Amino acid sequence: MSVALAPRSFPKPRPAELCMLAGRWADVLPEGGAMVERKFDGFRCLFFRGLDRQPGLWTRGGMPMPGAGHILSRLLEIEAAMGGPHFIDGEFVVDGTLAATKAHYERGWRLGDAGVFHAFDAVPFADWERGQSDIPLHERKAALARAIAATAPDASAWEWREGSRGAGHGVDPVELVADTWAFDAADVEAEAQFAWAAGHEGVLVKDAAAGYVRARSNAWMKLKRVGED
Repeated sequence: MSVALAPRSFPKPRPAELCMLAGRWADVLPEGGAMVERKFDGFRCLFFRGLDRQPGLWTRGGMPMPGAGHILSRLLEIEAAMGGPHFIDGEFVVDGTLAATKAHYERGWRLGDAGVFHAFDAVPFADWERGQSDIPLHERKAALARAIAATAPDASAWEWREGSRGAGHGVDPVELVADTWAFDAADVEAEAQFAWAAGHEGVLVKDAAAGYVRARSNAWMKLKRVGED
């Protein structure tokens, strides 16, 4: 099912993408440096309200993300803590690998919910609808971090999430993607080496002062192993 929003929701021209996409690493950083995050090897996963205005989880291409009800439940709590409707951007990973994530998406979801949502950005829903947010990344991520921390599950609580039968009780399926600061290209390459050694896809280099746009932008740059797309 496609998740295109009604044309009246957008100024013209309408944004073609559902989320911000990274350019290729070009060995250049903003003056003063940039934020570096590890790129997990899973599926891009987006939390937003579809045509029926009901919140859901979607792939980058606008297809529903199945078998992730535990994540949707948490993101609703996080969104409420942020004070209103938000678009939340992240990476969905099952058992730490792309292969397991793909298997869950294709058929494994029939066995129940699984996976972790690695959250790295959030923008007000109205900004996302118009295709951009002028709020700097460092402010957006700080607000997301506060909301995740404020709503973190309590392992000592006796209540179970409805329908979960206690599975994953006290374990948070939403994790904020950690970041570090790079002052030059050597710092970025060192972080990429650490990420590859840990089995991750690579790193994203982000301009901490940049806004969010529903398009490809060099405000985000991806560094992956040579030979990978």
